[in-house]
Amino acid sequence: MKKRKILKIALYSFGVTLLLCIVLVAHILAVTKTSSDSHVNWQLSRIDFENPLNEDQAKVVLKAIKSIDGIKNTYVNNKQGTLVYSYQAGELTNQEVYNQFISKVDLPAKPYVAPPIDEASGCPVMDESSLSYKFSALVQKTFR
Repeated sequence: MKKRKILKIALYSFGVTLLLCIVLVAHILAVTKTSSDSHVNWQLSRIDFENPLNEDQAKVVLKAIKSIDGIKNTYVNNKQGTLVYSYQAGELTNQEVYNQFISKVDLPAKPYVAPPIDEASGCPVMDESSLSYKFSALVQKTFR
């Protein structure tokens, strides 16, 4: 009777583990699939303000950046005094956007320039030596 109970627990444990692995693989495939609205060629840039922004300044900043042709998405962090925006690479440059933006807004600001170490590494979020990155890459190679 005891062997039967142990076998039952082992089978349930194996079943749950298998189910969780299937869900993990399905999740990885779902979040890494390419969409028809690809953002592959989008460039992110940032403008830093000398001081934090109040609500009125943030509205002026958003209105000014959104008025520039080619800007896709925008985000203002009032407390840190930063503006992050995206645009199609090749259509605009960071300097062109900054020049147009600064002519529309009367706030002291400067374009953010990434330190050389950040530029060399590409995406600071992706650690290619991590187990999660390697597992995700394996799943993508296997099922695509």
